[in-house]
Amino acid sequence: MNKSILYTCELKHHRQVAAPLCSVCPRVAKCRSFRNWFDIYRDEYLDFVINICNKFPEKYTLEVTLMVEKQTFVQIVDMSTGMIEKIVNLKEIEALTPEEKLELARNKNLFIVTHRIVPIVRVEMKKTVIEEPMQFGGNNEEKQQEEAEPIAEPVSPAKTKKKK
Repeated sequence: MNKSILYTCELKHHRQVAAPLCSVCPRVAKCRSFRNWFDIYRDEYLDFVINICNKFPEKYTLEVTLMVEKQTFVQIVDMSTGMIEKIVNLKEIEALTPEEKLELARNKNLFIVTHRIVPIVRVEMKKTVIEEPMQFGGNNEEKQQEEAEPIAEPVSPAKTKKKK
C-alpha cells in the first residue's frame, strides 16, 4: 500500500511545498523538504519556472543556485572515453553480488563522491536602478492650502474630581 507523502515548508509560512511558493523562496537550496519534493516533481517545477519567465520577461529573470545533497555516491567513469557513465548510491553497490560488482567495475574507474550538486532554478524579480527622485501625489498646491487653513475645534475644559 503506497502512502502519499505530504511535504511541508520548514518556514511554516506556507505550510505546503509547491512550485509557486518555492520558486521565490531565498532558502530553497537549504530546504530539506524542497529537496525531497524536487526529486519527485522536478519536471513540474522547471516547467512552472520557465513558463513564468517566458510570460513576463520584463519582470522576472532566472537565477541558478546549487543545492548540495550530502550522501555517499560512487561515480562510474569509463576508462576509454573518460565520460561519466552514471552515479550510483553506495548502498546500491554494496547490495550487489561479487560477480555483479566485478562486471560493473570492468574497464571502468570507480570514484567515491561525498556530495552531489544539483542546480536549482529560481525566479528573481529584475532589479532596476532609480535615476530620478520619485514624486508621490500630483497636487502639491492642494496640500499646501490644507496645511494653511487648520480647523479650530472648541476645547472643553477637563473635569477634575473633588476630594472628599
